[in-house]
Amino acid sequence: MKRACIILNETAGQAGGMRDRLAPLAKRYHCEFCTKREGESVEDQARRAVREGYDRIVVAGGDGTLSHIVNGLAAELDRIELGLLPLGTGNDFARSLDLPLDQLEAAFAIALGDRVQAVDLLRVTDQKTFYAVNAASGGMAGKVATDVLDSDKVQWGAFAYWMTAVSELMDLQASTLHLDIDGQHHDFQAYGVVIANGRYVGGGFPIAPSATLMDGKLSIVIIPVLPALELLSAGLNYTLGPRQTESIKTFEAKRVHLTSEPDLQFSIDGEPTRAMEATFKVVPEALRMAVGPGLARSS
Repeated sequence: MKRACIILNETAGQAGGMRDRLAPLAKRYHCEFCTKREGESVEDQARRAVREGYDRIVVAGGDGTLSHIVNGLAAELDRIELGLLPLGTGNDFARSLDLPLDQLEAAFAIALGDRVQAVDLLRVTDQKTFYAVNAASGGMAGKVATDVLDSDKVQWGAFAYWMTAVSELMDLQASTLHLDIDGQHHDFQAYGVVIANGRYVGGGFPIAPSATLMDGKLSIVIIPVLPALELLSAGLNYTLGPRQTESIKTFEAKRVHLTSEPDLQFSIDGEPTRAMEATFKVVPEALRMAVGPGLARSS
């Protein structure tokens, strides 16, 4: 029987008071808490859990928490299984995993269940190499992740990202993007770019609606330079399907190299990071995740 433990990020969007709610479920499923020790990062917690003999780590937090743990366990991913309790603000990767977002007990059962699928990861190389589970968003989308207020996330949840994006439509800065997409060069004037492994960004926006986490491909979406109202309209039309919006360019690829003038501010898995020029590459079936029934059926 596999040994499982829970790593709870108590600062995640919906995690306040969550330990008390999780305790009876943990007892029912014979799952223990890996309690944070003084001075430990979440990566340290995950590595300690592996050293202590746990086979599955249930990540109670958002996409960013999962991303940190995946990077902390980069050398162990071939022998550890992960489950996810979606307690963040956006929970975009959880959506791609077909996890219930508002049913804690159902999510717990999936996180400790038998449906385990090897899913793709996104490897990012700039000054160093690291992994993303869901998406790297540069320019407009990266700025939104930086500017969204914690108080708005608490009050409005995932809708806070949409509110922030709309509020910034009149103050966007264009960049010149130089993209090498599987060996083909492209130049764009754009407000930003999203390089996605999963289907969703920004709290449920379907950036790559036909993607799966096992297709061995990245989805690249260019945010065009348009007047504010046209850009808003293009974004709304895009939710009906990329083919409805000719102004938004999309690609699929295994590898993308990006440079830009000026450098783009990025967010990785919903967390703000530095401006960077980078190479993005899909790593097929690198992460063993407990998944919902929809993803299991599509494998």
